[in-house]
Amino acid sequence: MGDNEELSVDQETVDQKVDQPEIGDEPQQQNSTDNFDPKKHTRVQTGANGELCFQGLTQAEVEARIADGQVNAIQDSSNRSVKDIVMGNTLTFFNFINVVLLALVLSVRSYKNMLFIFIIIANTLIGIFQEIKAKITLDKLKILTVSHVDVIRDGVKKSVTVSELVKDDVILLKSGGQIPADGVILDGEVDVNESLLTGESDSIHKTCGSKVLSGSFVTSGKAMCLLTEVGHDCYMEKLSSEAKQFKRYKTELQRNLDTILKFISIIIVPLGIILFAKQYWISGSTYEQAALDTVAAVLGMIPEGLVLLTSVALALGAVRLARRSTLVRELFCIETLARVDTLCLDKTGTITEGHLCVQGEESVKEDVDLEQLMGRMVAALGDENETFQALRQHYKRNQSTNTKLVLPFSSERKFSGVVFEGEGTYLMGAYQFIFPQADPAVLEKIAEYASQGLRVLTVAHSPNEMTDYTLAEDFEIVGFVFMTDVVRKNAPDILGYFEEQGVDLKVISGDDPVTVAAIAARAGLKDADKYIDATTIHTDEEMEDAILKYSVFGRVTPKQKQQMVRLLKQNGRTVAMTGDGVNDVLALKDADVSIAMASGSEAAKNTANLVLLNSDFASLPHIVNEGRRVINNIKAAASMFLIKTGFSVLTALLTIIVGQNYPFQPIQLSVINGCAVAIPTMLLQLEPSFQKVNKHFFREVLRMSMPAAITITAMITIINNIGHSIGTPREMLSTVCVLATGWVYLITLRQVYSPMTGYRKFVIYLMQTAYLVAMVIGQRIMELVGLNFTCVIVTLAAVNFAPMIIDLATKGYDKFFYWYDHRHDVKPPKPIKVKTRRFRGV
Repeated sequence: MGDNEELSVDQETVDQKVDQPEIGDEPQQQNSTDNFDPKKHTRVQTGANGELCFQGLTQAEVEARIADGQVNAIQDSSNRSVKDIVMGNTLTFFNFINVVLLALVLSVRSYKNMLFIFIIIANTLIGIFQEIKAKITLDKLKILTVSHVDVIRDGVKKSVTVSELVKDDVILLKSGGQIPADGVILDGEVDVNESLLTGESDSIHKTCGSKVLSGSFVTSGKAMCLLTEVGHDCYMEKLSSEAKQFKRYKTELQRNLDTILKFISIIIVPLGIILFAKQYWISGSTYEQAALDTVAAVLGMIPEGLVLLTSVALALGAVRLARRSTLVRELFCIETLARVDTLCLDKTGTITEGHLCVQGEESVKEDVDLEQLMGRMVAALGDENETFQALRQHYKRNQSTNTKLVLPFSSERKFSGVVFEGEGTYLMGAYQFIFPQADPAVLEKIAEYASQGLRVLTVAHSPNEMTDYTLAEDFEIVGFVFMTDVVRKNAPDILGYFEEQGVDLKVISGDDPVTVAAIAARAGLKDADKYIDATTIHTDEEMEDAILKYSVFGRVTPKQKQQMVRLLKQNGRTVAMTGDGVNDVLALKDADVSIAMASGSEAAKNTANLVLLNSDFASLPHIVNEGRRVINNIKAAASMFLIKTGFSVLTALLTIIVGQNYPFQPIQLSVINGCAVAIPTMLLQLEPSFQKVNKHFFREVLRMSMPAAITITAMITIINNIGHSIGTPREMLSTVCVLATGWVYLITLRQVYSPMTGYRKFVIYLMQTAYLVAMVIGQRIMELVGLNFTCVIVTLAAVNFAPMIIDLATKGYDKFFYWYDHRHDVKPPKPIKVKTRRFRGV
């Protein structure tokens, strides 16, 4: 074959060679095909030195495949479309109930009681607007984090987005990148981690002819790859769409909201039907009055603004984080941030600036020029990690023509190497991994350097030529290269913030633990002296003991990082993990909240819930504070919304059992809800609220809402029944109930949003004024009437005793849960009293 001879694509041969696995089968971990010839599968030229020069597809072939739909464009399932947002906010169960209630109101032609439907429409439109606004903001940020791949087209290397790839494209795979589609290796060698597909964390060595699958990522090496399946035909897409393997778990807030909505959904329809039947057939009310009473009761049970307000709070949180250059991939992870009590920090790229610098070297053998040797090794290896980037910047790259074999760096093996023909093998990496039978004197020397915060890279030589990663016993030390991390200037302030907030910090690294501890101490970590070498940990029990005892971990493998996160979660911790490298992906995947740096690997960014676009560690406190703001404001708002739900359900039940008529009109509840709940909670969502979040979200919500709901229920039940017994007109009783209910609401609003700030005072006083004005101006519309002397006294009594009843109910609630939490405690035995008898004369 001539030097520039071209061969066309033989697609039939490729399809036969790289047939895809069926769904349900494990991916075949094929390592190599001895007689695989890349020239038979793609257009290629042979260079003057015999190397393969791939030509890739022509622009016409790319356009033809795009027209045929053979593109790697995949719909992002985590990103709701505008249509989905509109449908999700409109077609809900409670909106359906509201439409039914509207039909009942229209059937009796009480048009003034239709006010609630306009509030529902406004709520729906606000929710749609805020979610679309957040979507637009996040979509703009996602453009900045779109994964790019180097592809060969028309014989030229160019960078394109993952979604622009087409079938038969030839792409370049390199360390740190995530494989975008299924393919076959044409040239080169890489180590691939398929843990996201198989759950196995061990890297698999891939050579010419090996299959690679989308979703896996390259841990080391470099290779050219031919894409055989793209888009929805990829193994990962088939697996995730049919098996739902990557479905996210629900957060505590989601579970609590689901519990509330499920309970209300179950009781609302039968309770409404029974209430209507009781009033129409038993109490003798007219159809019009029974219908309006039922509408008012059911309307009160629906927490129509709670789901809306939750969505708005999360959307606003995402927008605020976007202004701080933080991309939120999943809205509900903002809520989880508020609960984080343990933060695992990958040293590189978080507390350090993410790059190393060479401090110098020490030659052990005088006949070896260590600086020249390092230049040859760096030129031959071609790795892409931080260590090699620092080595490239420091050492002049000396091309060697006698390179026989390259052993790329692996985070599992902690070393890399080059076999030079006629010279033997040179390795560089961690001393303990190159020399399993370590010399105590050498270890002591390395420890001395490590205590100064220096990372020691050992260079070793063997006269024999290695054929794989199996270590021989004849290696000798050639010299040492000293490197160090550059600590971020703001790291001490950031670490200090988390310690003040009671967040347990764990610094995890693959470097020497003494070096990591020294760097952590420079960064201001409080317990930097509590460190351990992860290679000394062999069992789950030892790891569990270590992760709870130590703060700094060195020589940690990717699998151990994942194990640490899992054990912390098993011990009841809410874990956040930061990282930027391929070796962090497994831990990021298992953390409650995963945070990646934009400057990090594509695999880390694609796995994380949050991406710091400025790659700045200083953004973390703002992220945690935003999570706390969201959850605290949702907790306060949920408390206000559930007051209405609570007293409406209780009052409906008591009306069915012992009452005569439901005491409210729909429009009356609409005004109370608007002035005391909907408007103030929406305005107060903007308030900073950075207090540490209590883990009992639902219990705290009920603590603030149920005493008020019980107080309202007790007052209006007593007022209604006694009033009926003494012949007080219904309209007058309804007026007293409206005034008493509004007063309790406004009292609770102040309690829920305490301590009072200037802005909170302004909003609450404004709502009190609006409520009083509505009572006066809307007197006829709301069917409020003048009160006789008895009703005035009853109203004053309700206003006077309401705070006391709320306080008693709150104390009773606290005592119940104190007993509930301590019911299994072992109580000390009561002392035995011994009675003694006195005798006279003694």
